[in-house]
Amino acid sequence: MELNTAETMEPNMTSKPKKIAEGLFHLPAGNPAEGYLIGARCAKCGLVVFPRRVVCPGCLDRESMEETALSKHGTLYSFSVNQVAPDGFTAPYITGKVDLPEKVRIFAVITGCEATEDALSIGMDMQMVFEAVGRDAAGNELIGYAFRPAEQH
Repeated sequence: MELNTAETMEPNMTSKPKKIAEGLFHLPAGNPAEGYLIGARCAKCGLVVFPRRVVCPGCLDRESMEETALSKHGTLYSFSVNQVAPDGFTAPYITGKVDLPEKVRIFAVITGCEATEDALSIGMDMQMVFEAVGRDAAGNELIGYAFRPAEQH
C-alpha cells in the first residue's frame, strides 16, 4: 500500500506517532513489536469479539465482558485487490479478512506483498503488523494495524 500524501503537507517531526483510532489496539511503550489488538472475552459464554464491547453479542450479558489481547497470527479467509482508492491510499491495494485462533475474523489492509491476485492465497498464514497509515491534518504520523503474509522459517 502506498500513501498518497499532499506535497504541501509538511510532516511534524517533533511529535510522536498517534493511533489511527483509540480503543482498537495497545502499543506498550510505543513499541509496534509488542502491540496487540484489544478484544473482549465473555466470562459467561466464552465468546471473543473485536472490537471490544460492553454487552456480549452471544449471550447478551452486560456484566461479563473482559478485555483480552488477541493473537498476532491468523489465517487468510478472503481478500480483494482494490482498484479504486479512498483519500490517503493509492490503488491498487489489498484488503482482507483474517481468522484469528480466538475465532475472531478481522478486516484489515494487507501489506507486505504486491497488490495482485496471485500474491496471496486463501488459507495462508498471516501476521499482524503496526505501521504508518497516513498523517493527520497537523502532519502527525498515524499508526494502524495491518496483516501481511507470515515469514516462512
